[in-house]
Amino acid sequence: MAVLALLQADARVAARLSSALNSEHRVVACPTWEALRAELEAGRFDGCLVDAEDPNRPGAIERISQLRALWPGLAIVACVEIGEGRGYFDLGEAGVDGVLASRSPPPGTVRSVVDDALATARADRISRALKGRYPDPAPEAIGWAVENAGADTNVEKLAAALGHTPRSLRQALEEAGFPGPTRVLLWGRLLLAGARLNRDGRTVEDVAFSLGYSTATSLARAMKRQTGLTPKEVSERGGMERVRDVLFPDDGKGPRGGRFGKIASLVTAALVANGCATLGLGGGIDRGAVDRLLDTPAVDQTHWGVLAVDAGTGRTLYERSPHRWFVPASNQKILVTSAAWSLLGPDYRFRTEIWATGPFDPGHLEGDLVLVGSGDPSLSSRYWATSDAALDALADSLRQRGPGHVTGSLVVDASLWDSASVAPTRELADLAFGYGASGGAFAVAEGALEVVVVPGPTVGSEATVSWSPALETDFVRTAVTTVAADTSARLVPLYLPETRQLWLRGTVALGEIDTVSVAQRDPVRLAAAELWERLGSAGVMTEGGWEVRWTPGEAIGPCMAGRMRECSPARRIATLESPPLSELVAGVLGPSQNWIAEQLLLTLGAELGDRGSWEEGVSVVERFLVEQVRVDSLDVALRDGSGLSAYNLVTPRAIVRVLQFMDARPDAALWRAAMAEPGELDSTLEERLLDLNGRVFAKTGSISNVNSLSGYLVGSGGRQVIFAILSNGSGLTAEKMRDTIDDVVRLLAR
Repeated sequence: MAVLALLQADARVAARLSSALNSEHRVVACPTWEALRAELEAGRFDGCLVDAEDPNRPGAIERISQLRALWPGLAIVACVEIGEGRGYFDLGEAGVDGVLASRSPPPGTVRSVVDDALATARADRISRALKGRYPDPAPEAIGWAVENAGADTNVEKLAAALGHTPRSLRQALEEAGFPGPTRVLLWGRLLLAGARLNRDGRTVEDVAFSLGYSTATSLARAMKRQTGLTPKEVSERGGMERVRDVLFPDDGKGPRGGRFGKIASLVTAALVANGCATLGLGGGIDRGAVDRLLDTPAVDQTHWGVLAVDAGTGRTLYERSPHRWFVPASNQKILVTSAAWSLLGPDYRFRTEIWATGPFDPGHLEGDLVLVGSGDPSLSSRYWATSDAALDALADSLRQRGPGHVTGSLVVDASLWDSASVAPTRELADLAFGYGASGGAFAVAEGALEVVVVPGPTVGSEATVSWSPALETDFVRTAVTTVAADTSARLVPLYLPETRQLWLRGTVALGEIDTVSVAQRDPVRLAAAELWERLGSAGVMTEGGWEVRWTPGEAIGPCMAGRMRECSPARRIATLESPPLSELVAGVLGPSQNWIAEQLLLTLGAELGDRGSWEEGVSVVERFLVEQVRVDSLDVALRDGSGLSAYNLVTPRAIVRVLQFMDARPDAALWRAAMAEPGELDSTLEERLLDLNGRVFAKTGSISNVNSLSGYLVGSGGRQVIFAILSNGSGLTAEKMRDTIDDVVRLLAR
């Protein structure tokens, strides 16, 4: 708990304040200003409560100003009399962070004011610590994000507070070497969470809920992804300062996970590679060593396809069956993301728009609200604090700019996308789980639900099940019982198409909390229903409920599905933009995210083909590969975007050709930065090839009996190597195959 010094001349008021705070924070009572100063000098305090009338207002103002000058990071709350007719601006100028304007404030008010003051002081400490290291508006942005961390924060509010539009703020932060404003808001929550877990001693659940997370698991997942630390580690190892040092390492490379430092190192590596190309790799790769490795039992029964070329000259350094077809697994994502990057551009942004189909004023719309789905894949906790926060941002925009009462319905126009929710050739066993989730023109949380199962108090009792995001409370049906702690437990999700519900059955061990990621399976309808609920909570009421339109040309009031922008009576009243495509591609390649990859494929079909479908998306990608990249048409046969399908076929030389094509682009360093790197948090190389950290930028791939790795490598002699390693039909463990592939990379790196 935070440590607070309390100066209050009135003993009864002091007792009430101490009582209100005692369960939340440790309070040290000080009878005089001198005693307060002595306590602050002797120990570490997070804040203090002072009597703003002791000995009188001018005297108190002078002493508060002295405290602020001596301890700029201290939270100061002033207790004042009410009804005196004097303003409180003088207290603010003296440096007060909060005011309690009552002799008998309710305990909840006391705690709220103190928590807000602590957040303000902590924000100031963070902002001052970053001043000088990063140009404006970066320190101010992270400070605001800490001070205002919670469920109601959004990019629009952050931008307005700093005197920017969302677009100009994003550009200003990028110029400062900072991530975008959405990531800044997320970091603000995590920094404040660090303080509350460490100094305030709060539970993970309490902190999660106070910051707008739906579950403690959501906060823990965000903390782990962004810092590599668990909430427990943050609590025990420095709190907010520890989180700050991880997110903003003082190593000259910019913020953690930001593109500035990584791109700079890649550019340096490329310059070294180009400048040293004539040195070779000690005279060339030891082809015999690679052959002996791949011919070692039991990996010698595997079908291997390997191609490594010199990036500078194109000369082949090693090859084994580079012309044969292989199932690529997630190496498929290289083909799809390169097409999206090249055809749409790295700065492309998805736009989720909401239109009004009739005349309206701030109070009333005679018509429908129409959400035109773009397939935005960023409406998740990967890019927002939570997926709920993305929907809240839409609802808040409508509350501020749109009508409060709608006579019609909330209509999701998904007509430019195929209504099919399952990719062709998808295996049945994949459909229930998050990694096999599918999306659509409007979907959230990467098409998945994170289900948390808490055992009951006794063996045989019913378990408690919750899920995030909290889409439609009747979507999940459960029959999970508690079994003994030493009993094997298992959860089995099953989707029931006739009821559009998910049935979760199984057992959970006593004393153990289990989690499982399951596919939403009806993502567009679920997202529509959830947005409708959140609009209602924001005060935007629709008489007709919600519905989804799947057919182009279908009537929506005076307009038609798929043609909202051409409808003269319609007016756009809210827009939500995604991060740039370069960040979305990084969300695909680094962690090997299936759902976003499929959304990008369908987007290519919607933007450059006839419709957002797998067939159209595959057609666009194959045309790009053949006509622009100059891949042999017989070297690719695609079925999906993620590589989850075992029906995809590609040759190693096709993958290398794509990597060469992308390496020749002026933004090649940014493209490589989107790939996984050894030791990179939350990437598929986080625990692989650590001895080649900073020298490998690659995409992994793994499904049953298929393992692959392709990308870029800087050899020990400085030469840049482009490589593709594909293995099929091994019958061995994925760990064994990954180890062998990594050993091949090490041989290529010599």
